[in-house]
Parts: sequence; structure tokens; C-alpha cells
Amino acid sequence: MSIARTVKQYLDDKHVIYSVQQVQHFDSPLQAAVTAGIAPRSLYYPVVLRDPFGLMMAVLPASHELDYTRLAALLNRKVDLAFHTQLSSVFSDCQSGMIPPLGEPYGIRALIDASLETPEEVYMVAGDNSRIIKLSRKDFLMMQANAWLASDFATPIEQLEEAGEDAEVMDALVEKNHYIRQRIEQIVELPPLPEMATKIVELQAEPMAEITDLVKILEFDPGLAAQVLRYARSPFFGYSGRIDSLYDAVTRVLGFDATMNMALGVAMARPFRISLHGPIGLETFWRDAVYSASFYQAIAKLMPRDQRPRLGLCYLGGLLHNFGYLILGHYFREEFIGLSDAMLGQPDVPMEELERQYLGIDHGEIGAWLLDAWQLPEEIVTLVKEHHTPDYSGPHASYVHLAQLVDKILHNVESGSAPTDGLPESLLQSLGLDEVAVMRAVDVVLEDTSGLDDMAARFAA
Repeated sequence: MSIARTVKQYLDDKHVIYSVQQVQHFDSPLQAAVTAGIAPRSLYYPVVLRDPFGLMMAVLPASHELDYTRLAALLNRKVDLAFHTQLSSVFSDCQSGMIPPLGEPYGIRALIDASLETPEEVYMVAGDNSRIIKLSRKDFLMMQANAWLASDFATPIEQLEEAGEDAEVMDALVEKNHYIRQRIEQIVELPPLPEMATKIVELQAEPMAEITDLVKILEFDPGLAAQVLRYARSPFFGYSGRIDSLYDAVTRVLGFDATMNMALGVAMARPFRISLHGPIGLETFWRDAVYSASFYQAIAKLMPRDQRPRLGLCYLGGLLHNFGYLILGHYFREEFIGLSDAMLGQPDVPMEELERQYLGIDHGEIGAWLLDAWQLPEEIVTLVKEHHTPDYSGPHASYVHLAQLVDKILHNVESGSAPTDGLPESLLQSLGLDEVAVMRAVDVVLEDTSGLDDMAARFAA
């Protein structure tokens, strides 16, 4: 049986005794372990990361997942998932997502969690989705001799601990998609940035860009152009003059930065097609996006200047804060439907808890992964990833706290409560906001619910 040629050469050079087992097709390390009938703690896989010094791999068993925050703290620097283009270049003899946990033969650094006990027999992916390699603990550790040792950056998948050795429960867990994090970390293909979004990003990077350049891009999308005009004419901005063109909308009302970020958010989200209806369907996504973006922008204007986020980025963050649901529905349709059904069947269970239970990951992490790969501003990536993290105090906290405040306002609006009922005083204080002023700003946005609903419906169509 063939395995990745780099791995075979390395094993032979090291005089390692090993065997290759063919198993049923698998999509992730966890599924490989369950399919092969071995304990997930015995099968090791890598999460390939990038940091300021290049590529590195964190080696951990399939029974565990990587704690990015903990690892970043241990290394005292930011770590992110490697881009697909980097993976395909370095691991050219491996199928996408089927990388063996060996850094040395591929010339990249490796880290292994020293706090985990290595079993007597170790298994690892062989480079494709139908073979695994079996070897001794002694040989596996010998091949990790140059790896960095760290502790507690791998956290157990709780549901696997509860399952123990129960094969039926283990199979059910895989069916419930607890390996989805591993599938996302090693996704087959990084989706490209949509064409219009690419043009807007290029325009953002052009120091001499003018409003006419942006207008020309928008004119290629009549539907988006119409929504920009409608938004500029909404009562929210209080502009009483005539707005007859995109140029008028940008120069007299919206501004260059806000218009560009609005267009960017819409252009990025459009290619992802998911179910129209349901608690996380396209209709709900765009309604939450449009209302959130408007609230973000209105409330951010009230913040003290030295704390105030960029208004254009606020609008973009509002549009994209639930971006993870688009990725989930587009690439993992069965899991998306299962989560949607769970939300309908258990409306009292917090959304984040259901996501962890059914997916092993939340929509913020999923969305942040792709937005970071597309090299969006760090403020947006942080907002998307952390907007459900209580007491967040890391970088770009003002964006995260604003998102959390607006989430509470939206929840109140949807439940029929007064919009500003029960707003956390800690959030108001951290943002330098007065509750009465926030209430007035929210009321102004809600004066145009018909316009916002129409915009959301058109984006979802």
C-alpha cells in the first residue's frame, strides 16, 4: 500500500518498523479513528499553523482539539491556521487535509503536548483518506525528538470522554459532527475572495482612490447600487436633500469608507448559498446583519472619540458578525440542517451551547477562520470570533463590546421587549455610553424598519 512518499522515505531512513492499514474512507482524524475501530487518543494528527516565523504544526490526538488561545499564550505570539496555498505547497504529496503529524521531514517546526500520555501503539494519517500508519510509541516519540514540548494546549473533546469505550456512542458522536473543527482546520479548498470583493479590497489599498472609482465598481451591480441609494435616503441619516445618484449618496450622506465597507460585506456574503428559512437561514442572516450594521454605526457615533471604532469597519462588522453560518451552510449542509433543527427544538438552550454540543466549534470561530484567511482587518476578525465571549478584554475590545451590546438590543427587539431593557452596565461603561443616548439612537434606526426589512429581503433573494 502506498503512503506519502516523503513520509515513507523518512520512516525508512529512521529504520522505523511500521504497518499500513487500509480503512473505510474518512474525512477527519476523529472519523479515521472511529472507522478503524481504535481509540481516538491513539491516532495523532497535526494542526498546521502560521506565526511570524513561518509554518509550524501542533501535534495532538484525535480525542483532543487545539486551544488556540492557550497556545498563543504559551508562545507569547499570535498563531493562525495556515493558508491552503501553503499547505498544498509544503505537503504536495498528501491529499488536502490528510497530513501526517511529522514536521521534520517537511522542514517545519512541530510542537507536542507533553502533558498527554502517549499510548503504547500510535496511529497516524498516512497522506490520504483511506490509510493509516501504525507504529510503536518508542518510534513515534523518536521521530518527535526535535519537536518543542509544551503543556495543556490540547483540550479533550468532552463528549468523547463521556462516551468512553462505547463504540455505538462513539459512532453517534461522529455522526453528530464533533469532528467538524478538524474538517475546517484541514478544509479541502480555501474559497477565493469573490471578484467584486477583490476589486473593493484593491481599491481600499489604493492611496489615491477616489469616490468615482468606487461608484464605477458599484455600478457593475445594479442591485447593490440600488440598496446603497435606498440606505442613504433612510430617515436614519436625516438628510433632507435630493439624492439622485450613487455619487450623491457617497459624497452627501454615507461617506467613502462606510459605502466601501457596506459593499464589501455584501459582496463577500453573496456567493454563499444556504437555506432561505429557519433560525440561521439566509433571511435571518441578512435581517440580523442589516439591523446590526445600522445599530453598530449609530451607537459607535456616540462613543468618546478616543475610544470610537472606525464607523466603516463597524458597519462591515455588523454585516459579517454571523458569517460563520454562511460557511457552515455552504460547506457542511447536513450539519447546518441538524443545528437548525436543534435550535428549533431547544429554543431555551443558548445558541453557543448548542453549537459546541453539535459541532464542537461555534460560528464565530468558523467565520473568523475564513475572514482571517482573506486577510480582512484584524478588528473584524476579532469581532467575528469573540462577539459571544463574556468579559472579553483582549485586542480591539471596543469592537467586541459594541457587538455584544447590539446583540442584546436585537434580542430585546425580537422578543418584544423595550430595546434597551437590561443593557449590561459594564458594557455601557466600557464603551463610554449613556443609556438614554443609546435609546435615542436605537429609536432613530427603528424608525426605518420597513426600509431595513426591504434591504434584508433583497440581499437574501
